[in-house]
Amino acid sequence: MANTGRSRSSGSSRSSKSSSSKKPARSSGSRSTSRKTTAPVQTESGASSLFKRFASSRAVMPVIFIAASLLIVGLDLLISWNSYETFFKILGVEVLLAVVVWVILTLVFSGKKNKDTDSAVEDEV
Repeated sequence: MANTGRSRSSGSSRSSKSSSSKKPARSSGSRSTSRKTTAPVQTESGASSLFKRFASSRAVMPVIFIAASLLIVGLDLLISWNSYETFFKILGVEVLLAVVVWVILTLVFSGKKNKDTDSAVEDEV
């Protein structure tokens, strides 16, 4: 008796599933307009896509700055042959040179920005 009860319930669930799974028919006109051809998407290898994501992130500038600083200090140590007095003289000259270049570039680029904003103000008047 238990078997007949199960078959009845499963039969009734089948009929309800089949009736609810019917989809409304689409017109043939909408099918032809909805089909679009797309080009296949090529996936990149893991290392190159990771490098591209890293290069476009904000973390690239500090990493480049740290790497350049370590390279300069390493080259200074090689040049000075572990004579620390010579090492600090070379490093001091490089730091002074970097500060002078930074000040010059700041003045040059700030002058261009001021000229651009002055011309925009004159155009509005």
